[in-house]
Amino acid sequence: MKKHLFSSGYLGLALLLFPRIGALHAEEFDLEKYKSAAEMGDAEAQFLLGRAYSRGEGAPRDYEKAVELYRKSAEQGNYKAQNNLGFIYVDGIGVKKDGEEGLKWLRKSASQGNPQVQDNLGVLLQTGNGVAKDAREAADWYRKAAEQGMVQAQFHLGQLFLIGTDGFERDYNEAAQWLAKAVEQGNVAAQNSLGVMYKDGRGVSADTAKAVALFQQAAEQGDAKAQSNLGNCYYHAIGVERDLTKAYLWLKLSSEQKEATATNNLVDLNYDISPAELAEGKRQVTEARIKFSKRALGADAH
Repeated sequence: MKKHLFSSGYLGLALLLFPRIGALHAEEFDLEKYKSAAEMGDAEAQFLLGRAYSRGEGAPRDYEKAVELYRKSAEQGNYKAQNNLGFIYVDGIGVKKDGEEGLKWLRKSASQGNPQVQDNLGVLLQTGNGVAKDAREAADWYRKAAEQGMVQAQFHLGQLFLIGTDGFERDYNEAAQWLAKAVEQGNVAAQNSLGVMYKDGRGVSADTAKAVALFQQAAEQGDAKAQSNLGNCYYHAIGVERDLTKAYLWLKLSSEQKEATATNNLVDLNYDISPAELAEGKRQVTEARIKFSKRALGADAH
């Protein structure tokens, strides 16, 4: 019996740590200058010095000093120090793990309005990585960041409404709205998820041609789930004419990224594809690998 599966669930959300703001190399970091400013109570200097100690950048790694400096800065309202101190308690780096203490500082930081911090806190609360899961609060922080235009938060909020979880019901209309906003900003994962919604007619009017177009956009950027879905569309003639060569191309590329759905569908395809179609599919896979490799090298050059 043939499987007819599509991939939409990006459940393994990566926790994004606060981005480095003006990270300094050891030769650029004037340790004594920042020590002096920190001792005089400069909150930003305390944050930067604490970060230097926590990372061993421009100063010897010393987590205890980092915590002490982050706390002094955080108590003065520095949202970056509050954020880092919060994750230090959540992860137990230089201190005993304490999720509640970590959340206290993360909420203080997120309340100051930085969308990256708000999205980070949402991911933490949704995944429950070191803290109690709370999808409802996660959605609140995602929404605050998403309303500021942060594309990753728009995707996270849309995906949360799409998949639902314990204590948080699905809402396909909300999911479609937020995923569409993320798609407008070029978010690849959102392109795939919204494509699945158009294929199934959930939260939007069913439109298989539009689903294929979204899958194609994401697949050409290397998204494994979109490649799997696009291959399946070509296999089962969903929104496009049946083309087993293209089905093989996209399912193979996806399978090489360990996408389980693509691997399962590729097994079925091998029973249907002709030797000529398979040979052409393999040729196209080789071409695609070269294209993706050149694209990756170009990105690295920037």
